[in-house]
Amino acid sequence: MTATPVKAAVLGDSRPSRFRVAALQNRVLGVLAFLVVLFVFFGALAPNFANFDNINTIALNASILVVVACAEATVVLTRNYDLSVGSVVALASYVGFDVIRLHPGAGPILAAVPMALGALCGAVNGALVGYSGVPSVIATLGTMSIFRGLAYVYAAGRQIDLKDLPDWVDKGVNGHVLGLAVLPLIAVVVAALAGFLLRYLPLGRQIYAVGSNPQAAAFYGLNAPSVVFRAYVLCGLLTGLAAFLFGARVTYVVPYLAQGLELTVLAAVVIGGVSVLGGSGNVVGAAIGAVAITAIDNGLVLIGASDFARQFMQGAAIVAAVVVDAFVQRRVGEIVRAMQRAGRR
Repeated sequence: MTATPVKAAVLGDSRPSRFRVAALQNRVLGVLAFLVVLFVFFGALAPNFANFDNINTIALNASILVVVACAEATVVLTRNYDLSVGSVVALASYVGFDVIRLHPGAGPILAAVPMALGALCGAVNGALVGYSGVPSVIATLGTMSIFRGLAYVYAAGRQIDLKDLPDWVDKGVNGHVLGLAVLPLIAVVVAALAGFLLRYLPLGRQIYAVGSNPQAAAFYGLNAPSVVFRAYVLCGLLTGLAAFLFGARVTYVVPYLAQGLELTVLAAVVIGGVSVLGGSGNVVGAAIGAVAITAIDNGLVLIGASDFARQFMQGAAIVAAVVVDAFVQRRVGEIVRAMQRAGRR
């Protein structure tokens, strides 16, 4: 029996609807297009913006932000936030480099110290949010002050100079491999590994499931508090890695390191297409968003914009990205509901 015109129309409409849903939910291409527009815009205003030296500067400056953006994205995907990442960088960096300073003969294995400290901070956040049920904004706003305070107490007014650290710290982060800077390579590897974990490993699929629909995830047997806890630990681990990279890049390590990083990272994540409502987006988009944020800041500096203008643009970027996210989520919902109604005919 041939399909009726109505049924055929329904079937014909459902296929492009599914395509539209996929296109709306996967916004990496949109972020890439935005990045290209940025380079064209600032390249026209500042001729030296697009030269090799400045692009290399953008890549180096964006690398650490890429790592922290990947960390933040794993938490945002669960419908939560981590406002303590800047303080975690400060605490893990100072304590970690102090351990390296005190034990210079132990070698590069001590790079794991700031990573372990970051994971510990992530476990604290995860326990508060996942198991205690404290809203993530409140919990991590509190730990942001706690971790920063611990860094100040531990430092006791001292600073750690890069010259007091073993040579492998500087060469391992600021060196080159086959003519390529190590730091951007590390950022690419981290983004690739985090993307693989979230896409193909059970924890990644559970993070998406919990972020998409916590009630449905619990109904199907997922332990949502455990998933949120592990997402925070992973976030802390990657933030600890960023703490090591950050400390190796600066002239001296101090407890007020990375102040304001929270806002910048959230801007990178939402610009990168990770939904603030959870369950949608990926770390590749967050990484590209980090590059976009760095390019905006670099371009504004080159054209002589004030600090106020740079802060305004960063805040405006967050608002615009959230508005776009809300529009996308609404359109996806409308299309899915239309497809469901068509399927019942």
